[in-house]
Amino acid sequence: MKEKWYTLKVAIHRVFSKEAVLASIKKTGVKKGAYQGGLTVLVVLILVIANLVAGQLPSNINTLDLSEEQVLELSETSKEYLGGLDEKLQFIVLADKNDADPTIASFIEKYAATSKNISVQWVDPVLHPGTLSTYSAEANSVVIKNKTTEDFEVISFSSIYSSSYDSSYQTVTTFDGDGQFTSAIHSLTNDTSHKIYLTSGHNEQALGTSITALFDKANYETADLNTVLTAEIPDDCDLLLINAPETDFTEDEVKNLESYVASGGKLMILPLSQEENLPNLTQLMKDYGLKMTEGYIADSTRSYQGQAYYLFPNVTATGDYLQELTNQMVLIPNAKGFTEVDPKSDDITVTQLLATSSDGYNVTEDDQVQGTYTLGAVATQSVAEETAETTSESGKETTESSSETEDSSTASSDETTTEDVAAEGRVTILASSSIIDETMTTSLPTLENNTFFMNTVTANFDGVENISIEAKTMNGNTNTVQQAGGISIVAILLLPILILAAGFVTWFRRRKA
Repeated sequence: MKEKWYTLKVAIHRVFSKEAVLASIKKTGVKKGAYQGGLTVLVVLILVIANLVAGQLPSNINTLDLSEEQVLELSETSKEYLGGLDEKLQFIVLADKNDADPTIASFIEKYAATSKNISVQWVDPVLHPGTLSTYSAEANSVVIKNKTTEDFEVISFSSIYSSSYDSSYQTVTTFDGDGQFTSAIHSLTNDTSHKIYLTSGHNEQALGTSITALFDKANYETADLNTVLTAEIPDDCDLLLINAPETDFTEDEVKNLESYVASGGKLMILPLSQEENLPNLTQLMKDYGLKMTEGYIADSTRSYQGQAYYLFPNVTATGDYLQELTNQMVLIPNAKGFTEVDPKSDDITVTQLLATSSDGYNVTEDDQVQGTYTLGAVATQSVAEETAETTSESGKETTESSSETEDSSTASSDETTTEDVAAEGRVTILASSSIIDETMTTSLPTLENNTFFMNTVTANFDGVENISIEAKTMNGNTNTVQQAGGISIVAILLLPILILAAGFVTWFRRRKA
């Protein structure tokens, strides 16, 4: 028995001795396995540490926006505006951060990180219910507060998300965080506002909800003005807008409008898409250098999927008119055009904004005339305003004789200063009110009609940029093809033929084999 235990002890020693273990490690297989195992542990350890570090980073850094519309990305307008922000602002988010909508939460963090003057504070309304009454707000809201003035704006989560229906009655959900936040900050940090009067008395069309929302974001106040009843344009009118009138303006109204522009006023005209007999309004536009065509405009080159009367004009405008126009997709259906003529006076200059291609046609019942037609322009009129300031100091009393033809002499010292101040009247004319048609712009969200329209409005105000940012759709966008003639032939005719031919060749080869 002792011999057996001795033999077992010797065998165990041979296997687990220091020399035996070192010898086994030196073998190629064990050494390679140990190396791979150690490397695996090291990689796992690095990934764990990297994940922990990434989890501590703010959401504006560790969140990747893969949405089609780049919902979490700020517009260039917001970036530029926040880049020049001087006042201190605070975002007070009245929601539980752990349960809040992740898209809104991520966007708030990313938006605030764009400016060093914006701070974010999350307040759970369940734990701090008094905060709701302090700001007269509801849970799931964002309070944007100016720390200097203590003024604040409240934006609910429900106003950031919005749902509507397009022309096919499909639900369209939009995200408006960028537009809502920038508009609120603009209102809290900017005291200036502008008032836009909308003419009435001629069966004008009301503006759509999307345009009125953009006006609100830009801090533009609107009011109606019946130019039939009122001869004078109010002094606080920064822009007078004529939108799709069905009946004509009187000659007296036209004279009042011309006097308003001659004194530095701003006028904007969007004719109705349908053909109406409005000779006075047509003559007014001609006086400012734009003669309306008798027929409707078609374009065989720049049209929507082969529909020649649905025009994609060339955007010939420059400067601020191009702000936020990324693809210049402006669609104008069923519009008349203009040819440029000599304006009524030499102090009027016409600048083209939109135009057809050289393949544009003025189509009437009797003829089709090819050419390049203007679909939008601005006419500026130079104005010289003379202001006089007179101060008088009298050393003696002034006496007047009983006869009104004689004045007694007085000792006085008069000083008169006269200054010529440059001013500019402006008339902006777009080819058709259909450019802001709500149904069209909703069903085709890739269009930039509303953005271009707001740029033309803002161009009337000195030192003002368009900060009205449209909401981004959460739905997938369909491609808006300007001219689908060649694509249609390939997709509908050539591609199926090629597929059938390839299938026939494959079948024939297999049959012979």
